Amino acid sequence: MHSSRTPINTTRTHRQQMSDSKKKTALVLIADGTEEMEAVITIDVLVRAGLDVTVASIKPEASVQPVKCSRGVKIVPDTLLSSLAVPTTTDDEHSPKLFNVLVIPGGGPGAQAMAASPLVHEWVQSHYKKSLLAAVCAGPTVLKASNVAKGAKVTSHPSVRTELEGYFAYQDNYIGKSIVVQDKDHRLITSRGPGSTFEFALAIVEQLQGAKTVDEIRGPMMFPQ
Repeated sequence: MHSSRTPINTTRTHRQQMSDSKKKTALVLIADGTEEMEAVITIDVLVRAGLDVTVASIKPEASVQPVKCSRGVKIVPDTLLSSLAVPTTTDDEHSPKLFNVLVIPGGGPGAQAMAASPLVHEWVQSHYKKSLLAAVCAGPTVLKASNVAKGAKVTSHPSVRTELEGYFAYQDNYIGKSIVVQDKDHRLITSRGPGSTFEFALAIVEQLQGAKTVDEIRGPMMFPQ
């Protein structure tokens, strides 16, 4: 898509953020080169399920700017990751600094940027086993770069499989709904790519909001059983 297209604006007003304060929360990281389907589908499904979703750019900038995704779609994030207070090791799972789920979309260049970011490593490490971590496509490479969840069951896009084998208990013989892999001991959800992102997002919803909410939002989306 041409870069002149109108950016997708995810920014919410302060009043909306205040009214959402009692909802379960999600932090979705994005960077230049993030796979737009994996980001936008996940954001949309989580919002439909009643989560308060914050979209954060990892770009080291002074102000919020549109992020150019892997196919040229531009997304305007809510905030910069650097503007948020990083949870510390003393923050437990009830700390307001922690989100209920931290989502890492794929897209090769976007995942590479996140994997190279010490700030992203801090966020992943601070949420590991205290909150749900969810990574799709090349996103699990960010988990490895952050040195968390060694030995966990994960899957990914086949293009990064060799990077993950040996560190994780890699799963690649899944079809249908099982292209989403959950490791509850490590509090991880991983999936394979753009085509599995609806199932990926619904798995997050089921863990945070329950199966009833999944059924409630599946029908209006015309998503098959």
